Amino acid sequence: MVLKGQQVVEAFLADETSEHTCFPGSPPLAEQYTPPAQEDEESQHDEEVARDQPAKKRGRGRPPKCPDCHKAYKTPTELRNHSRSHTGEKPFVCTECGKAFMQAICLRIHMTQHSGERPYSCRQCSKSYPTLSKLKVHMRSHTGEKPYFCAECGKSFADPSVFRKHRRNHQGHRPYACDECGKTYTELKDLKNHERSHTGEKPYLCSDCGKAFSRSSSLACHQRIHSQNKPYQCEQCGKGFTQLSSYQSHLRTHSGEKPFLCPQCGKMFSDPSSFRRHQRAHLGFKPYPCDKCSKSCDKAFVASWDLRRHMLVHTGLRPFSCTECDKSFAERSSLNKHRRVHSGESSVWQTHTINQSL
Repeated sequence: MVLKGQQVVEAFLADETSEHTCFPGSPPLAEQYTPPAQEDEESQHDEEVARDQPAKKRGRGRPPKCPDCHKAYKTPTELRNHSRSHTGEKPFVCTECGKAFMQAICLRIHMTQHSGERPYSCRQCSKSYPTLSKLKVHMRSHTGEKPYFCAECGKSFADPSVFRKHRRNHQGHRPYACDECGKTYTELKDLKNHERSHTGEKPYLCSDCGKAFSRSSSLACHQRIHSQNKPYQCEQCGKGFTQLSSYQSHLRTHSGEKPFLCPQCGKMFSDPSSFRRHQRAHLGFKPYPCDKCSKSCDKAFVASWDLRRHMLVHTGLRPFSCTECDKSFAERSSLNKHRRVHSGESSVWQTHTINQSL
């Protein structure tokens, strides 16, 4: 179902309480997670606030408005939480690490990182989450439901937080700017993640292999390689993926869909990363410089994997080895080409090419 206009606003402000449609044969959502011992504290708090109000005030009169931006909210609690986005006040502090939050619910969710508590489990892929709302957002990756519709561009979203961020892009509200390159962001956490691309900081360490990452989401995705957890399975070919975005890009190889159009040359792409790399080629933007040869030739690259491939020139590393002989290669494509020599595929291909030319 696609929501429009006021429905979007209401759905956006409301709690994540709508039911979900599941695949045929799957149990209803109520049976697809393990409930915790207590109900969500935020819901209990809202009920207490409503209960404490005089009966004549409940459901009557004008909703409270923010004096700064004039947004209207259903309850004084919602307005109070919103007003902190203007003041920057963060009264809820984590006693474990000192991190502060604007809302109590955000602190409670954060505390689950220290306790490891994730009481809401998906029965379809066994992933677990600290809150029911996060589980419900996850369930949409299985059902394909995207109830948050942008009236500006027609895009729809499964996650309300992603929808909010997207709306800020239309409104031009990007208050967080990078001092190094001037790039702007809608959220402070996105700026912090970006700044690590300049500093090289990688604070998220894999306990299995020691590999470090600049983003927690990248670490979480990497750890699925060790656990062999690939929750996103293609029904057409059976291929599994650790990330939803990779799974969605793969589906387009079957459908032939190419939704990303370059406005400069009209070329179309099936995945956003290829589209971004292509746009950098038009702009001449090469954000990945080589620190080894920058003094002599100032070499830089459009994509990070281009830089990694180039670095093999300096290191001499040839990580792709042939199991049939002792040869090793700097690139996987070179190894795959070499393997045809052992399989006899290369001679067949050469014969086919000669016959075609004749």
